[in-house]
Amino acid sequence: MTSSPTQQHQNLLAPADIADSEAEAALRRIEADDPDVGARAREVYEVLTWGEGPGVLRQARVQSWLWYELPCKYVSDEAGYMGRLADVAARLLDELGLHGYAAICRSETTATVHAAFGERDSEGFAALRTAMRDSGISPPDLDDFEWNRFMGFDEADAYAAAQDALEAAIAAGELTVGARGWRAEQKRIVATALDADHDAQPGQSWRTALVTERLARWVSQGDTLSESVGAARAQAANRLLHPIEPPSEVAEALHLPMWLLTRFGDEQPLTQAGNLRVAFIRTVHQDCPWRVLAPPPPYEQRHVEADDVILSALRHWLQRANALRKRHNRLHRTQAGTKMAHDPSLAWQRLTQHLFPTGWDGFVVENAALALLCSGGEMADRDLDAQVSVMATECGWRSWNDGEQRTPSAHEASWAFSETLHLWTACGLLSSAGTRPDERQSLTEAGTAAVLTRLRHTAAGAGDRPW
Repeated sequence: MTSSPTQQHQNLLAPADIADSEAEAALRRIEADDPDVGARAREVYEVLTWGEGPGVLRQARVQSWLWYELPCKYVSDEAGYMGRLADVAARLLDELGLHGYAAICRSETTATVHAAFGERDSEGFAALRTAMRDSGISPPDLDDFEWNRFMGFDEADAYAAAQDALEAAIAAGELTVGARGWRAEQKRIVATALDADHDAQPGQSWRTALVTERLARWVSQGDTLSESVGAARAQAANRLLHPIEPPSEVAEALHLPMWLLTRFGDEQPLTQAGNLRVAFIRTVHQDCPWRVLAPPPPYEQRHVEADDVILSALRHWLQRANALRKRHNRLHRTQAGTKMAHDPSLAWQRLTQHLFPTGWDGFVVENAALALLCSGGEMADRDLDAQVSVMATECGWRSWNDGEQRTPSAHEASWAFSETLHLWTACGLLSSAGTRPDERQSLTEAGTAAVLTRLRHTAAGAGDRPW
């Protein structure tokens, strides 16, 4: 079992308890002992504190400077400059009584990161990631929450609050880095910190503040794409502030995908075209739950996967959720898929995250779902298709017809939604009333929960772009 330098050497004082005058006195002691070292210590002090005094010092700040800024932000051809500046910082921090931080400066971890950057940047960044992770104060992703790669101001503040909570837990002996089960305890501490009261926003927790920020960015992105999309997102945003409760009959809502996962087995061979083979399709058709819902031709005449729109849609949905994975000419059920076949809660979590398809079909389905929510959960087919067509046109989607480019039609939006419509109806997420052209679609309780869960995953989940 290993431990971090801060667990072996404790700070005598909290940074907030160090007065500016005490910091100045420490700097003068160093200058009196060695003017050159003193001058560098003063420079390091200003960088570490951003000129705001010793109260802003944190372990995370020290580590970031040592392991990232020194190798990547300093321009110097002086051999060994990183180690010398780390030694200066250690001397300064010892003078301030921050012996735990000083130990990090002198640690083998710091020397390893510097040496790795001395070889090549790729090795340096790999060592940096390992050092940050093993320090114990880098907040991990949680089961129900992931950190953004590009953080807004509120999320950055929440991340810092989680770092402070982890540092405090290590100092108090509540978290021992490297001990058995320490990763699980680390997650518990971060979750508790996120749900604690926000320092500057009464009535908010750190988690709700950053979720609100993410939702605002999602709405803003929609406004950039299209006035109609932005308005729909803005209308739905307040319903996405908090986790969405699954429907009371979650197993019933996911009966079809769970049944298919059970019937699927460990793997199924595929045709050269990548479709399920006739033999398996026939076994599915013997007693599949959606048999009474499927349109003609009779099941006995169906020998191609695409002939069964529900089977095809279920397969695509399960692949998006990584319950099934294609490898060479076979389709395998993954470990997650095996668990999902018997665990409705897990199946709901994973399948709702991948409720919408990708590409053009995904755009249509997502915005059709938004339109349904904004209309109170029910719309006529023609109105729904027309609204999604307007959204697509405003967002710049184009289609080709006889070599000519044009805006997507309502018919094209309807066609893109058709497979999902059949699937959601079969799963009880949508219900239909009336006949064409006046047929109406309504989201059921389960459908509303599924759509809101998927939209929250998109809007309030982690993203990989800064805009």
